[in-house]
Amino acid sequence: MKIQTASSFIAYSLSCLLSINVRAVEPGGKDLDAAIKNGDFTEYFAGISAWLEQKTPSDPAKITEGAMSELIKDPVFRSAVDHRQFIVKLGVTNMNAFAGSAANRTFLSWVMNSTSLMDTYLEAAAPGKDKERESNTYGIDIASLVRWKQLYTEDPDTREGMYLRLAMAAALWPPGGVGQYRGDEHIDWMKRYKNFKTAYQNKELVPSFDHLPVCDYGKVLNCIGADTDIDWARKMIQTWRPDLLEKEQVNKIVSEVWRRFSPFGFTNGFITVMEGGGKCGPRGIFGQFVCNALGIPAIGVGQPAHCCFAARCDYPEEEPQAGSAWKVYQGRGWHVSDCGGGMYGPEFLAEMTKRYRTAEFSQVEHLRWLASALSSKDRADAIRALAVKIRKPVNTSDPFGVPASEIDVVLSGKVSKTARPKEEKEMDYNKEGPPPTNGTLVTALTPARVKEEPFAAVAGVIHVEAETFTNSFAEPMYPAEQAGRVYIYDCYTGGKQVNFQRNMKISWLDYPIDVPEDGTYSMEMMLAAANRDQVLEVSCGDEKLGTVKIPGTTGLWRKMEPVDMKLKKGTQTIRITSPGNQRGIAIRWFELKKK
Repeated sequence: MKIQTASSFIAYSLSCLLSINVRAVEPGGKDLDAAIKNGDFTEYFAGISAWLEQKTPSDPAKITEGAMSELIKDPVFRSAVDHRQFIVKLGVTNMNAFAGSAANRTFLSWVMNSTSLMDTYLEAAAPGKDKERESNTYGIDIASLVRWKQLYTEDPDTREGMYLRLAMAAALWPPGGVGQYRGDEHIDWMKRYKNFKTAYQNKELVPSFDHLPVCDYGKVLNCIGADTDIDWARKMIQTWRPDLLEKEQVNKIVSEVWRRFSPFGFTNGFITVMEGGGKCGPRGIFGQFVCNALGIPAIGVGQPAHCCFAARCDYPEEEPQAGSAWKVYQGRGWHVSDCGGGMYGPEFLAEMTKRYRTAEFSQVEHLRWLASALSSKDRADAIRALAVKIRKPVNTSDPFGVPASEIDVVLSGKVSKTARPKEEKEMDYNKEGPPPTNGTLVTALTPARVKEEPFAAVAGVIHVEAETFTNSFAEPMYPAEQAGRVYIYDCYTGGKQVNFQRNMKISWLDYPIDVPEDGTYSMEMMLAAANRDQVLEVSCGDEKLGTVKIPGTTGLWRKMEPVDMKLKKGTQTIRITSPGNQRGIAIRWFELKKK
């Protein structure tokens, strides 16, 4: 298939308009069918361009908000604007070549006979900056159409609903290259689409993934981690920190990454970032990655002498930047943020605010596309001026975020007018210390996803569920930031678990044990810890019984190496202690077996 450049297409189109006797063509119907069947969009493009010229008021003074609003609402007129813009973006020659196969013609007919499909596709790929909006090379190209058609053919689910929007995002912004910190695993765009579709079906993603707009699906699919790391991150959150799935507070996992230079290289992708820690660069990249892995749109953010990340939050009432649908985490705020692609914080927030005002955004884009179709400069200028006029102002002078009270995308949390927060306190984010205050830890969780099967009693084995402790204690190193307690969470796969917090002076749990006879017992513990080289001390009264060494489990459940300890017959209290200044540890159960 020969691909035509945008500049050559414009020259070609102009020559066609000058050389043929243009007949105004109403969009769709037999003329569209003929263009698709014959694989020749030359006359159809010229015809709908002429038709739009006729239907648009000839007097610029009559181009009013009311008149143009009615025109844009008219399904036939709207379809004409969409068809012309679609052909402009792809190029007549490219579309003629694409329509060379019967399968492609079937696909084109499906797309071009649906105004809603055309609207969603074209609006998703609309450029982010006003100066790029007239460019024919931004966003949609023939390669994206080829990818979309491939998904349409191979996966019928992509023809409606969430899967359709996800497919559009995969076609428009296909992920590629290699995963950050895992340079030997290539990222394939089709495999990435299937990864997220499967995860969605398995309920491994946050609920908000169901109602994202196409542009946000693009941010998710372009996760900088390899698929291996993405699969791990979901299991790690579900296992070690299931509490972070409540209100989609996945961003907080970054506070579990040590603020230090890792003592070993990141040779196993993001798993080793979590195990070893890192300064602001790895931590910021990790935040972006882990949010994407769970289905949350996120981007990397640069700040003076610092790197962090930003993510969409479906619960705008949460801190930081309360009231905003996009928040910058582990950093100083939007006013000093470089969001990449030449966009700084205020500009990024303004763009997202505009896109999230979906009805207004759609009307503005259609007016811009119509203006580009008119030969009269006066009429085109009048329509462009109207597009500027109808857009509500967006405060970019000192923004705190995307105001959830002023947008119409679907959000799961509370949407209300919220006073601007106070200026965030500047911190040294490269120094280990208390985590930023991002809200209170959740203690009331949703029920377990599945019912846990009871453990069968085994002769000679004392089985103890972690949540059955009778007494507990926890003293935080940073009492202003942390609660002095040990947490009980619902496990994602059923049952419950106990979680020791990181950065505590000491934490312990007491368990009454009925020992049948004196002797040496082997203790085996099922736990999860994302960081390497930690320990749990086991004691009875003043007597130290043994030490459970935790090499690290990458945040997944694993049985620790058995530890031998001598126990006396009778009822006694076993204490499990997490000593000072450790990282987080989750425990499911432990067992004592007579040797």
